[in-house]
Parts: sequence; C-alpha cells; structure tokens
Amino acid sequence: MSRALGIGLGWLRGGRLSIPACCLGAMAGYTIYCLIADQWISSRRYQTVKKRQRLRERTAAAGKHRSSADVDIGASADEDAAIAQYASLEIGGRFVNPFAGWRDKTLLDFVWWLATRKSGNGLTSDGLELERNLPLANPHFGLLDSLSGSQHPQRARQAQSCVIDNEYAEYPAIANLNKDSTITVTWLGQSTCFVQLEGLNILTDPIFKKRTVFSWLGPERLRPTPCELADLPHPDIVLVSHNHFDHLDVDVVRDLGNTVTWYVPLGLRDWFVRRGVYKVIEMDWWQECEHVVDDRGFKVISTPTQHWSGRNGFDSNCSLWSSFLVKGANLSVFHCGDTGYCPAFSEVGRRYGSVSLAILPIGSYEPRWYMCHQHINPEDAVLIHKDLGARSSIGVHWGTFMMSDEHYMAPPRDLSQACVKHGLKDSEFIAPKLGKTLIYQAQ
Repeated sequence: MSRALGIGLGWLRGGRLSIPACCLGAMAGYTIYCLIADQWISSRRYQTVKKRQRLRERTAAAGKHRSSADVDIGASADEDAAIAQYASLEIGGRFVNPFAGWRDKTLLDFVWWLATRKSGNGLTSDGLELERNLPLANPHFGLLDSLSGSQHPQRARQAQSCVIDNEYAEYPAIANLNKDSTITVTWLGQSTCFVQLEGLNILTDPIFKKRTVFSWLGPERLRPTPCELADLPHPDIVLVSHNHFDHLDVDVVRDLGNTVTWYVPLGLRDWFVRRGVYKVIEMDWWQECEHVVDDRGFKVISTPTQHWSGRNGFDSNCSLWSSFLVKGANLSVFHCGDTGYCPAFSEVGRRYGSVSLAILPIGSYEPRWYMCHQHINPEDAVLIHKDLGARSSIGVHWGTFMMSDEHYMAPPRDLSQACVKHGLKDSEFIAPKLGKTLIYQAQ
C-alpha cells in the first residue's frame, strides 16, 4: 500500500503526470494491493483451517484405540486439539475466522446488497405504533442498588413509580433475595445490558447515544434508551465483544474511563490507550482472568465467535472479536456479542458446562445470503442456547438500530417460532422488554 502511494507521489514530484493522474495511479495501486493481500490471506486461512481439521481428526482417531488406562490422557489430548482447532488466527496482521463455514464478503457483495435491499423494515411515521410495539420500562433501580450495595439519590421515587405501574408487582421482596444466588439483567438496547452476577456489576457492549457513529451520522434509535448511564449503579467491569460503533460508544469510554476494568479482545487495547484509558485487559480466545471485587472472586473467560471488526476502512480485522463467559461461585453469564453460527459454541458448552444465563443476538439477520456468516437469526440463537446448555437466555441486538432488511418486529416473532420448533419452554428463551429488569436465581 505505502509503495503504491509512494509511486504516485514520486510521479507528482517529478512532474511526470498531473495531480488527478497521480491520484488515480495511487488509488489503482492501492486497490490492486488490497485484492492481492485479501487473496493471499484467504488462501492462508483456508490452508490453516484444513490443517487444524486434520489434526483434530487424527486426535479423534487415535482416541478410539486407547486403552482404558489412557482415558484421562486421551481426554486431555482431545481437549487440546479442540482448543487448537478454534484458537484465534492472525494472518498478515489481520485476524481471520478459523471456521470452515466462514465466507468473506466482497465489495461487490456489499454493493449488490445495497442495490437490492428492501426499504422501510416495516417502520411507519406513527410514533404511537412504535410505542405500542416497543414499550419502555423503568429499570428496577431499587433492586439494582440493593444488589450492588450502593445508594443513588432520588432512587426511592423512581423505584416506587415502577411498582405503581405494576411492572414489578409480582417480584419477590428485595429483602428476600440472596445476592450470592441471583442474577439480574436489564436490556438497554442493541447488545447493551446491565448485569448483576452475585453482586458483580457488568456492563456489556455499551452504547447510549442516539445514533451509532456521531450525533448526526449512523442509524437512529427506534426508541430512546430506558435510562442513562449515570442512572445505573457503577459498573465493576465492562465487556466489549468487538469495536463496531453499535457495540462500543466512545462517549461511554470517556465517561467511565479508568473507574472500571475493561475486558476487550486482542488488538483493541491500544484504541483505549489513545483515549487515556489504561485499565484495560486484552484477552485471546480461551484465555481466563480472575477478577476480584470485595474479596469475591469471578472468572472472566474469552470465547470464540464468528464475526469481524473495524471502525473505518483502514482497520478492518486489526483487532479480534470475542464472546465472554463470566463465572461466579454459583452462577454464570454468557455475553455473545455479534456472531454467525459456528461449532465453537458447542465446544464452550462442553468445556465449561451449563450456563445460567446467555445473552444472545437475535436481530440484523436478513438477507441471509449476506448476513448469515456474521449475524445469527433467531433459530441459530436457539441452537447456540442448546449448545451452551443454557438454563435461560434473552434475545438482544434487535429493535434498536435498523441495519438489515427484516421487519423490525420479526426477531421476537421468529424467536417464538424457533423455540416451539426446538421444544423450548416459553420462559426459557425470551425477547425482553426494553428497560425491564429480569431476575434469575440459582436452581
């Protein structure tokens, strides 16, 4: 790339060509460079994926011939081979997906999607219809404050208004809840959730702004955020699955700064450091970190997903993408972020056991020919729920920013149909109400 631009500038200094011709030459050189580099990376990725598959197959074949005395050794070898098959993969300074089912989308694919995409998503100019279909709830601030051990001014009035609205009338009394066996989750739009796990305050993929990129640029929220960041108890940790604008709000990064611990995928810490935030732990897939709050230990685990990263045209896949599993003494929470369906989720379930609560995306999935490799649909989400052995799941990443072609109310409808198809109970996997605080307790 630098050589192509250098040749163009050299021609300009030498007076050999006009400015437009030099710019055109530099752009052509850059385009050719990108095409060659992408082809090389794609070829290397394919070879590595095949090599990993063969290693896994050889290990499995060898396991069939082991004696009973070598069972433990064989199990360890099988586990190591599985982890190696789904380890993160970096080629030529770019991260790539190590899954056989992944397909890169080209510029032509993107242009064709834009040219043929449906418009409207079923949205109308009737604001009352949006309010009926996407109602907002007030988070249960009294409950959140109680489980976090903090106090917030003017909370009593807000909490009382929730009870008057019958939003939480059937909830157990706060005094009867045991923090050690309780999870609360409050969906705030897109993949942003405020989660409490055995007293640990977790914020996921934070975005609170009206539009995804700037106040004047990017898709606009269908409904306002149920509350502001300052209204919530202070997070202990923030989980960032990847750096897309709708999952990482720079304003939230500035507001929270070094008052929280940020858990991010490989390659993303430098982005935070450039903004003066240093309390950042960068994690590779399958890496585990211990996090201690008030002498209580939690395990944060980075796990694979099938997606991509980038905030502009020059940093594509320079940082990794990830899901996170957070385990307490009795309960666990899985935050997925964005993903296409891939076999790594069954490996997460096999390796770490049943998940207490999974937060899974169910939106931004049409058209399937373009979205299937990067965004799951509701039926895929149900399959991941089963892969993880999740006791409960909630569907997020819908009803907030429209960045695909499905009807804006299709995700909860399709989720309901998928749950029936795969034999899930109504309460096992739900599309939550924006802002409503949900309670899950150890069984």
